[in-house]
Amino acid sequence: MKRTHLLRSGLLALLALGMGSAAFAQEAAGAATDAAAPAPSTWFNSDKIFIYIFLTLFLLVGIMIVHILWRVNQMVLERLGKVPKAKPAKAPGQPGSLKAWWARIDAKYLTRAIPVHEEQDRVLDHEYDGIRELDNALPPWWKWGFYISVIAAFIYMYHYQFGSGPNPEQEYTAEMKVAAAEVEAYRLAAKDNVDEKSVTMADAAGVEAGKVIYQKNCFMCHGAAGEGGVGPNLTDEFWLHGGSINDVFHTIKYGYPDKGMQAWEKMFSPVQIRELSSFVMSLNGTKPPNGKAPQGDIYVDNGAAKKDSAAPVAAK
Repeated sequence: MKRTHLLRSGLLALLALGMGSAAFAQEAAGAATDAAAPAPSTWFNSDKIFIYIFLTLFLLVGIMIVHILWRVNQMVLERLGKVPKAKPAKAPGQPGSLKAWWARIDAKYLTRAIPVHEEQDRVLDHEYDGIRELDNALPPWWKWGFYISVIAAFIYMYHYQFGSGPNPEQEYTAEMKVAAAEVEAYRLAAKDNVDEKSVTMADAAGVEAGKVIYQKNCFMCHGAAGEGGVGPNLTDEFWLHGGSINDVFHTIKYGYPDKGMQAWEKMFSPVQIRELSSFVMSLNGTKPPNGKAPQGDIYVDNGAAKKDSAAPVAAK
């Protein structure tokens, strides 16, 4: 029973310290990532000091638990008669005095367990199913661990409630900034992942690249200047399938075979379709000569298309 109790207490203390060290490590890492508004460098907001403190405590508690389990095992073996009883400690200055000194330290500051031969005097009166309770004190190392955790809680509360530690709103803002930077980095590193939902206008170089693609593949149907031919006029404000950059990207990518518009997704990469869509958008309002009659609906910025009854509309 004593061995089970000590093992359970030791493991719980070790688990508590491990969780505490992990929590402090996470807090320190979160504070370190707030590059946009760095806090003044102090002993409390160091990104490593709490990690070092709790790792040290974690190591010390682990050593204590190993030692206690070894002592309990020796005690059990001694009670079972499988090992000889320990010899009396030798006087200081004699061989083995260090062992005697450590035994006193262990009995006073680490376990403070009742000696086996005194247990009968400390057993409580009540019993249950033949099991009686030994009135043994909590190990000092466990109580000191509790005291240290209480002190650490006050330090934590002072640092994050009254000191320079970030509050939840500041932590959220910092994490959102980090997430936005990661999204932007991903977007720049994965340009080929653009689709009709995420596409945006290309820069000037992208528009020029789209012009090259248009002149090689699209002028036969839409005219060299986008004035229209077999296909509709790309320079006016009328559109058959929507006039936003997203709509144009969708039209080029998937096409409308029933209207004579083929799908280009197998011939062009997503980046090329974005560049071509951007060039098509740049043609709006250029008014080339011999422009084809309007087809479709007027596209407005809010995405709602409205029918212009005064304009001639070709059959779709």
